[in-house]
Amino acid sequence: MKKLMSVFMTAAVIMLGFFACKKDEKTVSPPLPSNEFLTTVRVIATNTTDPSDVQVASVTDTTLISNPPDSINHHTLNLKANSVYTVAVQFLDETKNPVGNVTDDIYDRRNYHLICFDISGGANLTVARTDLDTNNPPLQIGLQDKFTTGAASNGTLNLQLRHQPNAKNGTCDPGSSDADVDFNIAIN
Repeated sequence: MKKLMSVFMTAAVIMLGFFACKKDEKTVSPPLPSNEFLTTVRVIATNTTDPSDVQVASVTDTTLISNPPDSINHHTLNLKANSVYTVAVQFLDETKNPVGNVTDDIYDRRNYHLICFDISGGANLTVARTDLDTNNPPLQIGLQDKFTTGAASNGTLNLQLRHQPNAKNGTCDPGSSDADVDFNIAIN
């Protein structure tokens, strides 16, 4: 009987300790993903009626790369008038060897990213994002796009990669910029 009482007493002490030590529950959120590290933004435009007409423009922050080649930047995107182009936007980390493709990381975190385009200076260009993330409802990303040109003109295309963890709503306002670059647009 003493053994049985001892077992009950031990169980009672354990139960009392369990309930007495109950801590307030707290919600612990994982840390938000940080901004992407990248050096280069590249735009690759392919004419939908002439697949041999592929135009590439790129902007690289050469302050981040040791001994960058002089010809690393190609700021101008030359497009034909009255044409439609499928466009891929790429982000690279050229501090690595081989060059790191940050585009894959951005795609993996597509629910946190939006590429924003702003056209100025009279360029007859419209931009439509053609890819979607997995938010509910799905929101545009901008890694894949359609550029439609009008009459011959020139201007500037500002491209921003917006970092919007837990804030993405389809607009460019929330978040911070992973990249903010300008391309010259020449439509001939």
